Amino acid sequence: NIILAAEQAKALVKDKEIIVVPSKTVPQGITAMMNVDFDAPDAQTITDAMTGSLSSVTTAQITYAARDSDFDGFAINEGDYLALLDGKLFGTERDITSLLTRLAALAAEREAAFVTLFYGEGVSQEEAEAAQALFTEACPETEISLLSGGQPVYYYTISIE
Repeated sequence: NIILAAEQAKALVKDKEIIVVPSKTVPQGITAMMNVDFDAPDAQTITDAMTGSLSSVTTAQITYAARDSDFDGFAINEGDYLALLDGKLFGTERDITSLLTRLAALAAEREAAFVTLFYGEGVSQEEAEAAQALFTEACPETEISLLSGGQPVYYYTISIE
C-alpha cells in the first residue's frame, strides 16, 4: 500500500513538513496537483483542496487478459481487453473499440467536464485519435485531451472529471 508507505516515510522526517495526499491513481494525482493554491494561507488549506479534488476523478484503464480466468462474475478469456473503473472490472470485450465506446457513454452519462486519454506504448497516434473521436462524439460539450502516456501494459488510462 503506497499511501501507508508514504505515511510511514512522513513520520521518519523530522526537519520538514510533509503532507500525504492519498491519491490512488495517476489521474487523481494530476488533478490534486492542479488544485494547489500557492496563495493559500497554510499547508492544511492546500492539503484540503488537493484531497477534496480526488473524489471528482474517475479513472478508467484498458489492458488485456494474460490468461483465462473468472473475476467478479465475468468470464475472462486470454487476449480479451479488460476495462477497469476505479480499480474494479468494468467489462471485457474482444474489441477495444467496444470498451472505449462504453467508457465514452459513461463519461457522457456523468456529464464529465474534462476527459483526458493517456495512451500507452503499444497504441499508435492514429488509434489514439480514433479513441479521442469516440469520446468527442459521445461528449460534445466536454473538453477532451489526448496525451501520450507511454505506459506499458495499459493501452489507455482515462481520467473522467
